[in-house]
Amino acid sequence: VTFATNRAVRLFDKDGRRRGDLCLPSLDEYVRICKKYGKVGVLELKNRFTIDDIRRIVDLIEEEGYLPGIIFIAFDVNNLIDLRAILPEQPAQLLVSFYNDDVLPTLKKYHLDLDIHYKALTPEIVRDLKAAGITINCWTVDTAEEARDLIEWGVDQITSNILE
Repeated sequence: VTFATNRAVRLFDKDGRRRGDLCLPSLDEYVRICKKYGKVGVLELKNRFTIDDIRRIVDLIEEEGYLPGIIFIAFDVNNLIDLRAILPEQPAQLLVSFYNDDVLPTLKKYHLDLDIHYKALTPEIVRDLKAAGITINCWTVDTAEEARDLIEWGVDQITSNILE
């Protein structure tokens, strides 16, 4: 599906009413919205990008003057490795669905943080990651009880569809 097709779809407001002005934003619009409201933008690099594509994305965000407000995330570690070549200190999180013995060494090697499915976490994993200086984001937590547990364990960020 093209961007134009997706953008033509009108979205619903939080109260359930469809609004003619709510639609999929372009990347520069998304960055401006985050900047206007002082929000951290989380930008997923889906699938495999070329380093030139990543450089164009970075340039666009720099033009908007909001690179410090963006965290890049990706399941494909190669996208984040390429991002590191362009921006060695940019916040970047490796997305994973599960935790295994390869995760922590990869995070350390490429100076990455972690964005993990919350059900894959345990207090022990959180402890080990925090001891290594890793920032932990977990997705997608939609109950206050589960969020409280994760906060008690020491996660740094929680991605949610409904919690604020």
